[in-house]
Amino acid sequence: MHIFLFTCLICSALGYVLALKDPICDDEVYGVGACNALIERISYRIRGNQCASRHFAGCDTVGTVFKSIKECEDTCKE
Repeated sequence: MHIFLFTCLICSALGYVLALKDPICDDEVYGVGACNALIERISYRIRGNQCASRHFAGCDTVGTVFKSIKECEDTCKE
């Protein structure tokens, strides 16, 4: 029983990862640092399958960001 559940879990995880157009699209973007700056970056949101400009608080951002909406859509949008 445990082996079956483990196999199902692995298959589900692989299906999720393989469904992405590019693995970098799964990279969560967030602000870092103690600055109170508001940083605007373009990122992809899996849940809505959309690229958008978003604001993050911090000194910089960590994660995959794009130079333009078009670059983001060409890379990630399905």
